[in-house]
Amino acid sequence: MTRQQQWERLQEEADFDVAILGGGVNGACLYDTLCRHRYKVLLIERGDFASGSSQSSGMMVWGGLLYLKNFDFSTVLQLSHDRDRMIAQKASWMKPTMMRLISSAKDRRAAWWLYSGLWFYWLMGVGCRHKPYIEAAFPEMAMLRPGVAQKSLCYEEAFLNESDARFVFRWIAAQRTPGQIALNYCYAHGSYATKEKRWHLELTDALSGSTHKIRAAMVVNCAGVWTDRVNAEFGIDSPFRHVLSKGVYLGLPRSGEHHSSLFFELNDQDDVITHVPWGPIALWGPTETPVQGIEEGFSTTREDIDFLLEQYALRYREPIGADDVVSVRCGIRPLVVDKSYTLDCYPLDLSRRQEIVQHHDKPWISCYGGKLTGCMHMAEMALQRIKRSVAPTGEAGNGVPDGEMHVRKTRFPCIDQPVVSPAWSVEHEQCCTLEDYLRRRTNIAQWTACGGLGKNDAYARTLRDIALEIAGGEAQRAARLFDDYRKKMMNSLSPLFTESKLPETVSRHIP
Repeated sequence: MTRQQQWERLQEEADFDVAILGGGVNGACLYDTLCRHRYKVLLIERGDFASGSSQSSGMMVWGGLLYLKNFDFSTVLQLSHDRDRMIAQKASWMKPTMMRLISSAKDRRAAWWLYSGLWFYWLMGVGCRHKPYIEAAFPEMAMLRPGVAQKSLCYEEAFLNESDARFVFRWIAAQRTPGQIALNYCYAHGSYATKEKRWHLELTDALSGSTHKIRAAMVVNCAGVWTDRVNAEFGIDSPFRHVLSKGVYLGLPRSGEHHSSLFFELNDQDDVITHVPWGPIALWGPTETPVQGIEEGFSTTREDIDFLLEQYALRYREPIGADDVVSVRCGIRPLVVDKSYTLDCYPLDLSRRQEIVQHHDKPWISCYGGKLTGCMHMAEMALQRIKRSVAPTGEAGNGVPDGEMHVRKTRFPCIDQPVVSPAWSVEHEQCCTLEDYLRRRTNIAQWTACGGLGKNDAYARTLRDIALEIAGGEAQRAARLFDDYRKKMMNSLSPLFTESKLPETVSRHIP
């Protein structure tokens, strides 16, 4: 269904049981859950679906191994349960994957302490995953500097088959029932009418400027890192708030010897850094940097890149520089704290808990925290709160089984596997811009240098053709789509280059 058709359906609907603000992983999973429970539900996303933190994760579905160091057993138990249930229920969306924790400890006691921790972690998952084991030799060892690895401690998690953005969109795309509508590039403002016991919201199409008024019995704030900001806009108070931590990954060329996910200890921070194969690249990171503002958190700096490159050089034989970086992923972790929280600590020391809070006198629910792994649990917690106040008035969502839709595919230069075609994304996935297509409907922007443009604009002509398909053949609009994307991409990648070594395509667009 096209985006225009979604807006046309909205003209026939004025009343919803629930309006969800935010189309990231929590909002998308909740949308699917409510649709299946017969709620008339409207999902509203100010940008594109999964355009915030949900497109910049490590794409692992995991049980929270690192949180054992803080004795956060309840979070690890919950995440391990969520991981195993998701693997069982969404087997076509992800695959169990063996992880290698690289032990450099020459002290046998330290190595066995780590290994014992993996067994404890396995037991907390009720033994659902493959048992931990030790491998003294493994193919990736040839990539590492001498002395970096004494052995690898292996344990099982899961990794998404496509990407985190596709993972988010699959929750939304599965539902097609009338009265259940999801809109991207749409924002809302409004107020609560106490006598009617309804929220009155005015929706604005960010692309056309057109507006539409709706009513909803309940509003759920799933805005992720923007949760506090959205609450403030609607005059909602809460006992919780988010503190923010920036995480940056580099997409690096993948070695032919690199087949398994590698985890290295960061001894000075009691953290880990990972090197995970993903298609033709491997993700190296992440950083863990406290930030004060959302805009700062979505901005990669030269310091972020230098830190990751320095950590890489400490572990690998072959040097790699900023010029070798294929792509950069930068996102924000929303960490839940009490509203009165004032401490300053390393972000990993904060709990990754999830919180659902309902306003004391208005039908408004705020969702705090959350991870890919825990999205189903978050949705169920919200559903239970909604059930107490709002009865469903719609039809049960007719979720589309995997494989039912015959997706049209195409090829992109230098990428071996086919990708969904631009025309299909426009017709069925509400794709509106080049970034939507290259970054979230496909992995082109992550697997190809300069966001798909290629080095020295090698694929610029291909991107112009894609823009023309997205624009429905309108040449002027296609030119704007291409120019806007190119400018944004070049500016975002500028930290990869020193001022004295700026490629022409980058320097041309830096203000």
